[in-house]
Amino acid sequence: MERNVLRNRTHPNLVDHLEAFVTVYEAGGFSAAARVLGRAVSSVSYAVAQLESHCGFELLSRGAGQVSLTERGRAVFAEARTVVDNARRFSAHARLLQSGEETRLRVLVDVLFPRQRLNEALLAFGARHPRARIQLFNVSLNTMWSDLRHGEYDLAMALTGAIPSDMEARAFGEERLAPYCAVTHPLAAVKGPVPAGAFQAERQFYYIGDPTIDVERVGRVFSTDIWTVDDVEQIRRLVMAGAGWCFGADFTFENELATGQVRRLDCADPKFHPVRNIGVVWPLERPPGILGTSFIELCCKP
Repeated sequence: MERNVLRNRTHPNLVDHLEAFVTVYEAGGFSAAARVLGRAVSSVSYAVAQLESHCGFELLSRGAGQVSLTERGRAVFAEARTVVDNARRFSAHARLLQSGEETRLRVLVDVLFPRQRLNEALLAFGARHPRARIQLFNVSLNTMWSDLRHGEYDLAMALTGAIPSDMEARAFGEERLAPYCAVTHPLAAVKGPVPAGAFQAERQFYYIGDPTIDVERVGRVFSTDIWTVDDVEQIRRLVMAGAGWCFGADFTFENELATGQVRRLDCADPKFHPVRNIGVVWPLERPPGILGTSFIELCCKP
């Protein structure tokens, strides 16, 4: 059945034929492939024969009840498998769209949101919705509300004491913020609670996600010397190097606290230890869809 020239036009049933070819090889034979595909053996055999005719060479060696790939069959098998997998993903995506279910969830994540809690919810969500795609975006609190209003994101994972009136939220925990510095920093040497005035003389690091904004998180700036950084990891490294202090949630410096590299500072002023709700936020005018509702449910599990 050798041919000199492969047809230039794509066969109209190419995906069907490729699926038959891939399944026959992976299942170990035509009968097994027919059971997997829910088709007659003759139908599967015909599809493979049509594919081989289209290619101009044999893909499978038949014999003694078993099949194996020919040399040329091995050369094209990986491509065939990719086409079949993509076709199946396409069909699954189309079914979800037909049912009205979203296939993508875009989530804003407050830079101070507890990552362990988020990771647990994401793992459970991935297992429940294997075809869904999650997109995560770090954001600071003062830009979060405008980002949600613009409609480019579905939900926000926030650590906040209050939300705007045009937003709705479901809280599922609390987080206490505190100032942190390296053990080599002057604030770490203060005996007892650190006076609020002592923070003013030391550099404070602050997360800023937008270069047009000078100050984020109203009420969280206590120094006259402020450096803004758009990378949380960079802030961590600067603090650990002793270059200044920053506010963090309980999880922020968990490992560094355990190894004695960083100190959690206490202050008599309660503004330095605010308690914030942990929750999911969305615009009132755009309530969560199927995926969003499922994600919220998993976040709120104890």
